Parts: sequence; structure tokens; C-alpha cells
Amino acid sequence: MCGFVVLLAANLGRLGEEGVRISSPTRCPGSFDGLEIEFGDLFGGDEEAVRPEARELLDHPNFAASAPAAGDLREGIVDPRLVRALKVIADEHVICVGAFKDGHYFLEGVEDTPVIPDGYGEAGGLPNTHYFGRAVDIWAVDGKPIEGNGDDPGVRDVGWVLASLPPEERPDQIIGPTAWTERLGRSHDEGWVLQRDQIELHEDHIHIGFREENGTHNTR
Repeated sequence: MCGFVVLLAANLGRLGEEGVRISSPTRCPGSFDGLEIEFGDLFGGDEEAVRPEARELLDHPNFAASAPAAGDLREGIVDPRLVRALKVIADEHVICVGAFKDGHYFLEGVEDTPVIPDGYGEAGGLPNTHYFGRAVDIWAVDGKPIEGNGDDPGVRDVGWVLASLPPEERPDQIIGPTAWTERLGRSHDEGWVLQRDQIELHEDHIHIGFREENGTHNTR
């Protein structure tokens, strides 16, 4: 979808829920088309204008983002709740983010608007959380693409990290691959989207977002 601006990642390790040590590789996998790899300072321009939480995420050694996604963070487009959630995930895993708002699309060639376009499953016509900077797509975890790795311990552990967040801080629009969703066994009340057509549209990435400008719909 878009080139990645990649940070060198720290070689951190932790024990996953099955006692498997998860090591963090140094970069996003090379299987993405059109990689635009840059190392070092992601800021450029007026760093003082960047919100502290966004600056902390951009500087995080386990966070990598496409150029448009990094730009959205610098410009304050991304919802602070989403920034905090990504920081918690990055504390545990290397994550490669494709898009917040800029550069995102549901259907190729169809410009994003405040509503999801018809043709994107049964979600067509619903509010587009990406458009409002309240959603993000994670395309790789610990150097592995989401596609084909939904049951990988590291990828799966991202779900456990999200589930550990308090309901009022946890995104309430969490969608991922079939194997990932089934193995986690979470509920709609915890923020997971479980409609089959939406899961099938997210076999290659994990989407996390906040449905409303304030608060969440999580009840547990």
C-alpha cells in the first residue's frame, strides 16, 4: 500500500502467554512492495510542534511506520488514545504500521471519505474511523507479516496485550485474521469485531480503532 519508514528496533525479549520467548527483529519484513526505508530521526521539520506522546511513539525503537503514517503522527491527526495503545504494544513487540488516515483506502482506487464505501462487506456506509485519525492498520509484528501468521505467538500476543488494557482505554474496534480471532476467543463487549465478512477482509492486517470521538463501547 505504501512505503515503510523503518526504525532500527531494539533486540528485546519477553515471555508470551505460552512461555515462548519472543525476540524482536531489527526491521519490518522485506516482503512489502515499494519499501521506502529510512533510519534514524523520523521527525524533520519543527520537532517542537509534535505532541509529546506522538514524539515518544515515533522515537520508540520497536515502532516502524510508513511515511504517511509518520506524517499523521507528527501533524497531530492521530487520536491520542490510539497513540497510547500503540505505545503499549510497542513496549512488547516490534510493529509495522501502514496507515492511520493519509494513504489509507478500503477499496483500491476509491478515495476515503467519512463513511466506509459500499462494497467493503457489510460495513459499507458505517463511519470510517481511519478518516478521523481514530484507527490504524498493523501489517507486521516482530518482523512477520500478519498474513499467514495469525496464530504466530508474537502476532497473537498483540491481542493479549490489547485485552489487558482497561475497557476505557482499550480500542473498541479490533479486527484481525481468522486464526488470530478464533485463538484469542475475545468478545464484542471487549472491543472485538466478530462479523465473518469483516474478519475475512482482515486476513493480512490487524485493525484497531475507536468508534467514537470520546469514550468506548467496551463493557468488559
